Amino acid sequence: MTNTPLFRLFSIPLALLLLLVAGMAACSSERKSVVGRTYRNIVARDNGFFLAREKMRTTEATLYAARINDYNRFLPLFPTLDDATVTKITADLDDIIKKASLPLQYQPGSAWTDDSYLVIGKARYYKKEYEEAAKTFRYINGSSEDATVKQEALIWLMRTYLAQKEYDNAAAVSDVLDKEEGRESTARELFLTRAEYHLLTDNPKLAIENLNKAIPYIKPKNERSRTRYILAQLYQAQGQDKEAYAELNQILKRNPPYELDFYSKLLLGQVSDLNTDRARLDKYFAKLLKDPNNKEYRDKVLYEMARLDYRQQRYPEALALVQQSLRVPTPNRAQKSYTHLLAGRIYYENLQRYQLAAAYYDSAVQNLPPTAPEYAATAERAQILQEFAKQITIIETQDSLQALARLDTAALRTRLSEYAKVEIASRQQQAERLAAAEKAQEVRQQQAQAYTGVSETRAGNPDIDPMAFANTSTGAQWYFDNPAALSTARSEFIRRWGTRQLQDNWRVSSQVSGTLTTNQSGSGPATNSGVAGAGVNSATGAAPAANDAAAFERGLVAQYRQNIPLTVPQLQASQKQMEEALFALGGIYNQQLREPTRAVETYDKLIAGYPNSTHLPEVYYSLYLIYKDQNDPKAEVYSQRLRQSFPNSSYARLVGDPEYLRRTSLANAQVGVLVDSAFVLYKKQDFKKAAGLLDQVKRQYPDNALNDRVAFLNTLLTIRTQPPLSAQAAVQKFYKDYPSSPLAPQAAILLKSYQDYKAGSISGALASTEKPPVSAFRPGEIDTRRRVAIAPDNRPVVPVNRVAAPPVSAPIPASKANPTPAKQSATTVAKPAEASSTAKPTAPAPVPTNEKVATQPTTPAPATAPGGNSTPAPAEPAATPYLNNPATGHAVVLIFPKGAAPVATLPAALATYNNRFYRANNLQVQPTALGDSVELVVVQTLPVQKAAQSYALKLRGPQSPLSRLRGAGYQILVIGIDNLPLLLQTKDLADYQRFYEREIKN
Repeated sequence: MTNTPLFRLFSIPLALLLLLVAGMAACSSERKSVVGRTYRNIVARDNGFFLAREKMRTTEATLYAARINDYNRFLPLFPTLDDATVTKITADLDDIIKKASLPLQYQPGSAWTDDSYLVIGKARYYKKEYEEAAKTFRYINGSSEDATVKQEALIWLMRTYLAQKEYDNAAAVSDVLDKEEGRESTARELFLTRAEYHLLTDNPKLAIENLNKAIPYIKPKNERSRTRYILAQLYQAQGQDKEAYAELNQILKRNPPYELDFYSKLLLGQVSDLNTDRARLDKYFAKLLKDPNNKEYRDKVLYEMARLDYRQQRYPEALALVQQSLRVPTPNRAQKSYTHLLAGRIYYENLQRYQLAAAYYDSAVQNLPPTAPEYAATAERAQILQEFAKQITIIETQDSLQALARLDTAALRTRLSEYAKVEIASRQQQAERLAAAEKAQEVRQQQAQAYTGVSETRAGNPDIDPMAFANTSTGAQWYFDNPAALSTARSEFIRRWGTRQLQDNWRVSSQVSGTLTTNQSGSGPATNSGVAGAGVNSATGAAPAANDAAAFERGLVAQYRQNIPLTVPQLQASQKQMEEALFALGGIYNQQLREPTRAVETYDKLIAGYPNSTHLPEVYYSLYLIYKDQNDPKAEVYSQRLRQSFPNSSYARLVGDPEYLRRTSLANAQVGVLVDSAFVLYKKQDFKKAAGLLDQVKRQYPDNALNDRVAFLNTLLTIRTQPPLSAQAAVQKFYKDYPSSPLAPQAAILLKSYQDYKAGSISGALASTEKPPVSAFRPGEIDTRRRVAIAPDNRPVVPVNRVAAPPVSAPIPASKANPTPAKQSATTVAKPAEASSTAKPTAPAPVPTNEKVATQPTTPAPATAPGGNSTPAPAEPAATPYLNNPATGHAVVLIFPKGAAPVATLPAALATYNNRFYRANNLQVQPTALGDSVELVVVQTLPVQKAAQSYALKLRGPQSPLSRLRGAGYQILVIGIDNLPLLLQTKDLADYQRFYEREIKN
């Protein structure tokens, strides 16, 4: 009996031990006992998942706290993942992935597998590895049996699609979530993600709806207040000021953080009723300005006060507050950009001060970060307004100058004298203000020094700003390094002597200033900004002594008079500038600013003032389209004007047939193919088929944009197949019919040849009716133009593939192979004819431009004279197959001996050099063998010859990889992209070097 209790005492731990051993034996992956599953779940949760989840929560808290809050636009709901942010947290995210992977590797059958995958997916998302994150979330959705985890994975998959801007996929995931049973644990993230989707897709009403649903599920007080602020911003944008007011009051009742409290009060002022609350708001803003805690927000307070005045259309008061806000020293460049934008809107939309509006928009672009959503629209508006201000300035300037020109002599003299007096007084006031400011600064410095015993601008003063010391120090400093001393001396000099040029004998040879402009009150003459290099106030010579006020005034009057259009040619030039500026201004209003009313006003001024303008067809057509969009009967008026005054213009045809432009473009494309084929046949000297194709063009497409090309090719055929008199008549006819064609200079060269022939400077015949046995084209010419096979009835049938070019590193772009017509004897055929000034909507046809039509040389080749006697031509220099076309693409060639060591490593080094300094040119580097003794390294393609020469020169600089070559003999040549295939084919480097020395290098 006594042993029984002892036996029981030891039996219970023994049973537990046996049970534990049995559990340990059952915890292998092959066993599925309850104890084994429990063990795996505990180990998976506590050893890996728990640590990963807690670190993820810490990382997310850091990301949410680091959100950039720009209160001038909607605050972000989620953290902004830029490269800098991701770089900072990458190490933590990698550690999270490592910890969350432990349960997957060692306890794959645990209940925490899906949760671990979810943590890994979030980490991938925050690392911006969106593809991997999406795969993880899709895997969880397809394999998990936990409905909560599946729903959370779908929400994060939606966020991943939003980050990738795949809005359709995000909407599809949202639809799937609609079919799921809602869960309180995921409600907050679901509604916030949907609100983000609607904000990104510009649907603020649904965003408001989802934010209202999300707020009850947001537990942290400050985060809930921040979300309410976003909701208030959306309400204000929708014009629901009462709802915004209510949300802001909810924020202020809950004691939010100082910054959120401050901006909530500012926004409260914007949504208040100004008719009843303006006095209260003024007191409130005055209190904010006096509060020392708001010192760093002073510019924002003044900006909000300006917005209140703007709402009440008190534009002068708003602009005054804007100026105060801009003068506040602050590092917040984003706020300055919005302040500049407000001033730009006032000047442009309300005051029509376009030059000032352009300046403020330009300043806004400079201060606004390029990543801001408003940056693209603001930059576009700034660029438009720059051009707009330019045209407005020309119109105002020329109008004021013409008004002065209409005055009689006495009135003009009186007016100019008034302008000169105002300018002199303005200069004196400016000098006095500058001197007073300098004097006040000196007095303040002296008082501070007397009070403290230490000069506030002394180098030993520990409280002084280094920049302030550099700008204001007047101590033991070299005179010309002292800005204050220089400024004071300059103002004193201008006060005593006026503005003088830096020249000898300046005391007796003064020059009046060339910087006068029209002041804001209109009390001075305008600058002649429409004339290059000329201005009303430009200095034109010596003026009387500056101390003689009357003489100085007469000098200013003489300057003002210079650019007043007093003669007929000057008046015509001024009128032409106004005409062009009005036309450009109307186009800006109509096409860029989308203001049809002001466009109509500008076009009406142009029609009334310049009834013979060359722009009238386009103006009539623009007015027709404007009134047609407005369903105004005036559209028919301008339609009739077009048909009556300009019946043959493209605009008149567009009015009658809206499909005219499309059909003309298709016809031009077909004509381009036919002319292209005719040119190939011409080069093959198959003149009969070429002429047949050109006849087909005339029959089928009598009205096209390539008529000058067709006529010129016909002229060349006539030269090759007809007697000299007929050929000369054909050239003269082309030159007369197409004087503005790009091929007209080539026709002039041909006419000069005939004139030289008649003068006796050229012997022999100018044309031959027989087919020459040997081609007259340059040797080595490569035919890369597309060909069209010709059927017996002279129509193109099946296009023939291009002939393969020699093995060059890259094909020659057609757009860069077009020669400049006036600088060579080969004429580009494929460039479309330029439409007349009355046919601007017609688009030129895209025609291949790889080949050139060879014209007759200036000195034609001799031909057999009647009777069989040939007249020898004068001796000519040795012909070269290379042509110098500076306007085409060029390559830079580095020449090395065969087997030179640098050739192996130089291409890679040059590619790195080009990627650093010439990335925009997209240069390609390729080594190429030239014969058995020379190797080339070709760098292509640079746009023009000068660019290639500049590149070759910089290759000799210290940053070039060539600077590291010592003792390696090499040569650098520049070669046209047309000449490179010929060099690679002929392998005659010496011939090209002679051409290079003669034509390019010198």
